[in-house]
Amino acid sequence: MASAKAGVLDPVFTKLGPRMSLYTPPGHAPGQLVVLCTWLGAAPKHINKYILSHRTIAPHSRILLVQSDVSILTTSYPAQRKAIKPAVQAVWAVIGECGQGNNHWTAPQPKILIHTFSNGGTNSATQILLELGEERGKPLPVVGIMCDSGPAKGAYWKSYHSMLLSMPKGLAKTVGPLVVQFILVVLFTSIAIGRYDKPEDLWRRTLLDAKFVTGTTRKEGRICYMFSKADDHVDWHDIAEHADMARSKGWEVAEIDFEGTLHCNHFTNNAERYSDMMQRLWKGVGLIDKPRAQL
Repeated sequence: MASAKAGVLDPVFTKLGPRMSLYTPPGHAPGQLVVLCTWLGAAPKHINKYILSHRTIAPHSRILLVQSDVSILTTSYPAQRKAIKPAVQAVWAVIGECGQGNNHWTAPQPKILIHTFSNGGTNSATQILLELGEERGKPLPVVGIMCDSGPAKGAYWKSYHSMLLSMPKGLAKTVGPLVVQFILVVLFTSIAIGRYDKPEDLWRRTLLDAKFVTGTTRKEGRICYMFSKADDHVDWHDIAEHADMARSKGWEVAEIDFEGTLHCNHFTNNAERYSDMMQRLWKGVGLIDKPRAQL
């Protein structure tokens, strides 16, 4: 991993479509899949450490990588659903390896983990769940969902800074502010006139919707939130509120507060603690849910 060149994913992924690619390890296990949905503008050199961790924890699992950028969030919902189809087909293929009778799996049960980052990754996961749910007519069975730095409610200025951060440095310093302001004005105006639901509301609702996602080790599902109170792009209270929503629906929940870490950068100085939670989700080990007062 350390020798991977900047801008190059390690290992080599097969391209499925724009910003979507799939890694299949030698001797992959049928039905095993990690869906890795990254934050806006995430560079391969930053994505690689999560890929390596997943390969270590789940060496026989495929990894579906869905990257995101600002242009995705500014397109219509129908356009996003159409664009995400290659990723949905990859999930379909994994489910198909297991086979399903009327009331049971005819081969090994699917083992699927969803790992999202910020609202960009949450949006990608949401579009996959919505499109798959419509095509399949059943919720996607997952061993767990890991939410890094999200999902947030998407206040105007929080969205502004997140979008600006995802742009190339040169562009962000010149025309970036004007471009982002224009995008957000159009987006928030469309929401205000009822053109479609506020994206953040859709994301936060869909992740916990039994029509689109269900657990394999327990019906309600398992979810872990990784966040920091020092994150200046996402308000940690938004994440805590979503965790409470999950609990109210019967989900097994864990909240991990990393002290002093920045947006989507909790892994760097906390690799062991972070990887432990990834492993707990993948292997079905009980999550550690501290009372809110201890966070």
